[in-house]
Amino acid sequence: MKKRTALGDIRVIAFTHFAAGPIAAQYLGSFGADVVKVEAPQQDVNRYALRHPDGLLQGISPYFLVTNRNQRNICVDLKQPAGLATAKRLVASADILIENYRLGVMDKLGLGYEAVRKLKPDIIYSSISAYDPTGPARDRPGQDLLLQALSGIASLTGRGDGPPIPMGAYIIDGFTAMQVVAGIFAALRHREKTGEGQWLRADMMSSALYLMAQEASYILNVDPNPQRSRAGIAHVNQSAPYGVYGTQDGAIVISTFSGVPMMRKVAEGLGILHEIEADLTERGLRFNRDKVATVLARRLSQMTNEQAIRLIEPTGAWAVPVRSLAEALDDPAVQAAGIIQDVESPYGGKYRVITEPLKMQATPLVSERPAAAHGEHTREILAELGLSTEETAALLQSKAALTGDDWAPASAERVEVGSRAAAKHGIGP
Repeated sequence: MKKRTALGDIRVIAFTHFAAGPIAAQYLGSFGADVVKVEAPQQDVNRYALRHPDGLLQGISPYFLVTNRNQRNICVDLKQPAGLATAKRLVASADILIENYRLGVMDKLGLGYEAVRKLKPDIIYSSISAYDPTGPARDRPGQDLLLQALSGIASLTGRGDGPPIPMGAYIIDGFTAMQVVAGIFAALRHREKTGEGQWLRADMMSSALYLMAQEASYILNVDPNPQRSRAGIAHVNQSAPYGVYGTQDGAIVISTFSGVPMMRKVAEGLGILHEIEADLTERGLRFNRDKVATVLARRLSQMTNEQAIRLIEPTGAWAVPVRSLAEALDDPAVQAAGIIQDVESPYGGKYRVITEPLKMQATPLVSERPAAAHGEHTREILAELGLSTEETAALLQSKAALTGDDWAPASAERVEVGSRAAAKHGIGP
């Protein structure tokens, strides 16, 4: 029996590549929507970016496998009139369109919002860009690391006597995708009430700044130039002891928001009260935080993680070990959450992915489709659009559409095509 899902009657057409667009499309697929990824012959470069050099998963990148689940795949050449006409026919059948091509590409193809609205008046058209498309930065290249630098996220991380440190995950891509998903649900609700579609947009720079709304508010209203701690306090606006401390066998983090009373207990428990007692005031913990953290770090470096946490926990302060991602994935609590799943691969065998964290009682999220092979569902989708056997054969013969059989999974030719496309800051057109 087919599961009841939140979006089981919704079709999404995704002109997406790299990360933010596919993540948004995938999440809708996990809500049960029929998501069709329109992929050009040049391919989504993420199929082969960061792949294993020894060819695991037949040379396909795990990044692509995890961000393109729950989507079907049709390969059409949008530069050919027949391919573009097929894409427009597909768009006319859709409820939602998601695109994250570089600015101007969709308009050039005749697939911009105004053109698509003529094909489907109530379409919910969703665009993701690096910067505000109406602003002066609209044509700059955008990628997660670049946006971490330009938004200021990287500037807030790292020790004050060293360079800024970017996050070790593509957080802006994922967060921007979630803005689009939230907007789409609101737009669906609006359409349900009024019958009207709309255009919604999210850009990575604005999303990055919203991630830092608390820090930005402090800068806008209190201190325009907060400094990173030289001793390693983990946040520009936090007092000691908030941060990471090395131990004999690793590192721990200490987090406390109870100020002076709790820090006194921590100091007593660790036997360092006499060294920092003069700084046990709200002002002292804030403005002399590096001094306090240095004393604390010296004491903790003499202990193991277990010894340190055993002494700190009774004080009421929060202290946990710093784990590797692999260690976190092995945690029984993480395993029990059920977000790590084995998925069959169209390239052979299984792979493991992290699925969405959201749990819904009546309409649970689904994980029914692995990331599709390039053009895997071309024939199936063309048939759904009503194309005859002859029409489909003509499209395939002219290469205006391709199937998964037209490419070896990781041929040198295919990888080279994808690399050239990536160099142009956009895939396909």
